[in-house]
Amino acid sequence: MKVFVAPDDPEVGKFKGVIDAFPGIWNGSVLDVGCRKKKLSTLLATSPVKYTGFDLDPAADIVGDLTKGLPFSDSAFNVVVALDILEHINDVHSAFDEICRVSNEYVVITLPNIFEIKTRLRILFGGKISDKYEIKPNSQIDRHRWIFNFSSALSFCHARGEKNFFTVKSEGCLVGPKRNKLLGSLTKLRPDLLSPHYMVLLKREKSKSISS
Repeated sequence: MKVFVAPDDPEVGKFKGVIDAFPGIWNGSVLDVGCRKKKLSTLLATSPVKYTGFDLDPAADIVGDLTKGLPFSDSAFNVVVALDILEHINDVHSAFDEICRVSNEYVVITLPNIFEIKTRLRILFGGKISDKYEIKPNSQIDRHRWIFNFSSALSFCHARGEKNFFTVKSEGCLVGPKRNKLLGSLTKLRPDLLSPHYMVLLKREKSKSISS
């Protein structure tokens, strides 16, 4: 298990951490599923990639809904990225499969660990997990559907990746610089408690195909 450090920047820190974690994959076509305001594209501007952002947000290059499928052919992109997206989807299994379907080589996924220490302390002292888990007077589209820990996120990605003929190339804890400085290697030993995010790089098995 590795510890990957993301810069302490609320706008692009996580995206920079993802790019730095896997420096050798950013070539060819990149699909950013759930791209929001396309912050990832600004950090990839100097890389040899053709970036496409997909999201419900009209700022995306292609506006669409992952729950209704991705409007791309099989293996259309070299790299498909889904950062803190799957927890928003009711049918998370089909969404994962769809992300894998359109990747020819790599898939990068991050998932939040709701059981990490800051969330536990927040609940202990009467706070809330996140406003994305609140029941509000009006229906909200952008909310979290799942509560899981680091270990269950890891198990899910391993099992679903294998089903789609992807193997784990690298994985670990994605943390900020302050937490890394304070806790260091302890995070690797107790990721369910100390890592706010699980991150994985999956690679397609070239000997297999979607139709196999």
